[in-house]
Amino acid sequence: MSVIDQLLANAKALNDALERNDVQREVMESHRDDIMELQQIQLLEGKDSNGEDLRPYYSEDLKPMGYFHSKESAGRYAAWKGTLSYPFTVSRNADAPNLYITGVFHSELDVQLNPDTVAIVPTTIYAQGIMAKYGMGSFGLNSDKWAELMDERGGMTDLMTKVKDILWKG
Repeated sequence: MSVIDQLLANAKALNDALERNDVQREVMESHRDDIMELQQIQLLEGKDSNGEDLRPYYSEDLKPMGYFHSKESAGRYAAWKGTLSYPFTVSRNADAPNLYITGVFHSELDVQLNPDTVAIVPTTIYAQGIMAKYGMGSFGLNSDKWAELMDERGGMTDLMTKVKDILWKG
């Protein structure tokens, strides 16, 4: 087989692997811990998967359906949350929930790699309830966190290495 024929066969193999998401899934699997850490940081920032503040804000989470009896009690809670120590230093809107007190909820999340997606999923009924309140679509990395994964945490380098390995094998 000529070099050109081999390269064409390798390009087809790469195309097939990319269409099946095999390469992308391998990279995401190797960065599973990074994905989880970035999700936890994003939650501490009070941000959802679209980069918007998590809702409802404390000041909006009022009874009868919400958690707080009044905006004043929500404000006191938000102020108290500002006194806690967190595993990462972040800035956030003090009214936006970060879903962290002792870290239990953050530790009850996992990364699920599906054929076409990467999802953040609950591992307990407690976490499932919190995720349901804020909406499953709120969880997952926003574009800034994906960029950090790819640019700063080596995702793009790993992806390109896998692409080159397939193209130049043989």
